[in-house]
This record gives sequence, C-alpha cells and structure tokens, in this order.
Amino acid sequence: MRLYHNLASLNLFAESKKIEAKQSTSLSRITSGYKINAAKDNPNDLAKSEKFRMQIRGLQMAQKNAQDGISMLQTGEGGMDNITGMVQRIRQLVVQAGDGANSQGDITNINNEINQLTQGIDEIAHNTTFNDVNLLDTNSSGMKAQIGANEKESITIPTYDLTSSGLNLNSLDITNPKGISDALNTIDSSITTILKARSTYGAIENRFETSINDLGDISDRLDASDSSIRDADIAEEMSEYTKDNILSQAGNAMMVQSNKLPQDILNVLSEVKAR
Repeated sequence: MRLYHNLASLNLFAESKKIEAKQSTSLSRITSGYKINAAKDNPNDLAKSEKFRMQIRGLQMAQKNAQDGISMLQTGEGGMDNITGMVQRIRQLVVQAGDGANSQGDITNINNEINQLTQGIDEIAHNTTFNDVNLLDTNSSGMKAQIGANEKESITIPTYDLTSSGLNLNSLDITNPKGISDALNTIDSSITTILKARSTYGAIENRFETSINDLGDISDRLDASDSSIRDADIAEEMSEYTKDNILSQAGNAMMVQSNKLPQDILNVLSEVKAR
C-alpha cells in the first residue's frame, strides 16, 4: 500500500484516457464517414486520396467540356444544314437559268432570288454562334476543347468560312451559257466544301460521345479507389466503439475500487491505534 501514489488507480486512469482517445477517433470516423479526416491519420493514404480526387474532378469537368463540345458541333451542323439547302436551291436556279427559252425578265428574277439566297447564307454564317464563338464565318486555327484531366488531352474544333464570299457564290454569272457552266462548277465545289465540314463535325461529335463514356468509366474506377482508401467501414468502427465503451465502463468501475486503497491505510492505522 502506498499513500502518496495510488499506482493502481493511476494506471487505470492512463488506460482510460487511451480508450477515450480511441472512442473519439471512432466517433469522428462514424460521424464523418471517413477514416482519414486529417493528415495525421494516415499521411501517405491522404496524399493518394487527394491525387485521386484531383483526377476525378478533372475528369468530371472534361465530361462537361465534351458535352459542351457536342452542343457546339450540333449548332454548327444545324447552320451547315441550312446553308446546304440554300446552295442546293441556288444550283437548281442556275440550271433553270440555262434554259434557252428564258426571257431577260426570267433571268432577272432568277438572279434576284440567287442574290437573296446568298444574303441568307451570309446571315446564317454570321449568326451561327455558340456562346459568342463564330463557327461558320471565319477561317482560323480552331478551338481547343479539353477532354481529359491532364495536359495534351484536347481536341481541336475547326471553324470554317461558309459565307457567300468564302464559298465564291457572290460572283456567279448566269447571263451567258459559259457563265452557267462556271457557276455550276463553283456551286459543286462549294457543296463539297460544306459536306467536308459537316463530315468533320460529325466525326468529332462521335469522338466526343466516346470520350464522355470513357471519362465516366475512368471516373467511376477512381471513385472506387478513393473510397477504398478514405471511406470508413461504419460496421467496423461501431464494433470498435462498442468494445472501447465496455472497456471504459469497466475501467471506471475498477478506478472506483482502486481509489479505496488509500482508505485501507487509514483502516490499518486505526487498528494499530486501537491496539
């Protein structure tokens, strides 16, 4: 028996503090759902998890970029479709102008409609924009669309000059037979240019759709990897908390008993005095 140091009680108290600390950790994991809530919990796994999350967020944004890219291409293709219809109508009028039975008034009326159609082509080309980005009235190096979480994972979306001047449709001459032949050649060339642009946009749109699916799959796999590192097993944590709770209650009961040891010294002294 010791009077100044109740070692049994002190040891029990030290163990009780350790158990309380473990309970606090378990509660933190249960309430947050994560087994890593701070760098001190597991520095190495925390670094891995943050890298996974960086990639996941990048992939999610790349998916959004690809979806925006599809919308942009669909906008451009819609404008091209209207321009194609107008060019086809111009070709029909040029062929009609080649009829030798046309009067000068007929030629004038045909030419007026062709002029209206070319102006309509210019309006469509100028107004086909996506978020203020012109798609069909300029030749440029194109626009970069980031479709990955890392550098160099991008697609170039080309732009085209499909105005009447860009397609050489503003210089058609239907007043003589030779002009009719040249006009048809010019129109056929412009249709080829438009169809090539539409084909390019369609191919890129398919690539975007494939990229969206791939990015989603990769993001899901990284989510699973991050979950295995960072998410807490609630059932396991509840088991640990329950076990520690029982140990804590047992420790408190034992401390009550150990705190009676100094009282035993008084009892011994009382017996000695009585003798």
